[in-house]
Amino acid sequence: MKKIISYLGFARKSNNMITGQTPLKHCSKQLYLIMVCNTASDNLKNMAKNLAIKHKCNYVVTQTQLSILINMEDIKIIGLTDINLSEAIIKELNNKENSIG
Repeated sequence: MKKIISYLGFARKSNNMITGQTPLKHCSKQLYLIMVCNTASDNLKNMAKNLAIKHKCNYVVTQTQLSILINMEDIKIIGLTDINLSEAIIKELNNKENSIG
């Protein structure tokens, strides 16, 4: 979990993170990962799935609230525009799942 928080911090500081529903809808950059909070509405989760299909990127529903992970209030959805950070987060999520199961 600490690595994921670090990667998200790097993405935020390097302006490779887009936060919020409206900015993501109007994003012209290539997205490589979309993360949605598990407490988000079904409509927001469906929108995230559709954006992931549109951008041909990965889609993840987080078990921990995104607001806590990125240290910002009231954030339910983010998109990452850096392929390396996105792949590192996905790799870390996969490692976490494998070690639990």
